[in-house]
Amino acid sequence: MREKGDTTDDGGGANTTGRLLASSAASLTSTSAKVYEESSSGSKFSITGDRDLLRKKLLGDVVVACGVTFMVAPFMTVVDKAIVQRAAGTHGVLMSAVESVTSMARNPVSYVRSPMFLMMWGVYAATYTAANVVRTITTEHMDEVSPDEAKAGLFVATTVVNSGSTMLKDRAYATMFGTSGSATRVPLITYGLWGLRDCMVVGSSFVLPDLVADSFTPYAKDRAQAAKISQFFCPVATQVIAGPVQLLGLDFYNRPMKNLSYASATMERISLLGKNFFSILGARVSRIAPAYGIGGIGNTYFRNEWRDMVIRQEMSTNRSYNNGSRDVIGATIRGND
Repeated sequence: MREKGDTTDDGGGANTTGRLLASSAASLTSTSAKVYEESSSGSKFSITGDRDLLRKKLLGDVVVACGVTFMVAPFMTVVDKAIVQRAAGTHGVLMSAVESVTSMARNPVSYVRSPMFLMMWGVYAATYTAANVVRTITTEHMDEVSPDEAKAGLFVATTVVNSGSTMLKDRAYATMFGTSGSATRVPLITYGLWGLRDCMVVGSSFVLPDLVADSFTPYAKDRAQAAKISQFFCPVATQVIAGPVQLLGLDFYNRPMKNLSYASATMERISLLGKNFFSILGARVSRIAPAYGIGGIGNTYFRNEWRDMVIRQEMSTNRSYNNGSRDVIGATIRGND
């Protein structure tokens, strides 16, 4: 029974409480993160719909790419210099490598600050950054981009970045470590051969491993381990072709052979490839293994770890916000009872 003087309308109070509950529930729903499983990983998750979160992911892409490539760039610098000097005939691969490692050990700071190292680090930091960013963007828009389009975009973007920066680096290396009888300008055929090499390397490092990973499942305990095996094997195996292609490009620069007939020059170059095939192949494998094998595995691991950290932080923030919203709802309801 309503007390005298009580002017509260029970129906009106119930309606007010209902409206508050509905409004608060809608607010909670709109602030909750939408989580979906990434196509490239069976256990990783990504929260979409938040530009700040996307910026954090992209920041991680850059940080991981720069960090991983900084660790492997010294090995690649040593090997690339050795290949150029071997092609020029001034040093053997082993002699050049020993000189570079000795110089690095004596003064590591000076070595890291040298143009030779900075150019190498820049090439691979840019390449991995491009690959990571393209993967993040295509994953964020996976409803609009097909898997084939994502792979094509990844291949084109990384090839353009890697090939463009690598050619600048190779031209500088050829000039610094080439012979006095080298061509005054890098010939177009050398650029063409280097571009072909880069397409093979990028394709075998960023696209092919995902396509052939299932072939390694019989030799691995799970799909994740098969992917790691594929990531290491594909770029290394490609060097059987990419190594001679790079050597041929350097030979066109070091020995223009303008005074020889086309047939004689061709035989000279074939002879060079035959004599140096195994030493160049070994050097290229030693270079690519850390660059795209170990580096690729490390990049994937730390990128996933960064994304997991960002997602956990976001979910924790949303949980705290939701708990605070529920407290407000409870206080509002109690105040209307």
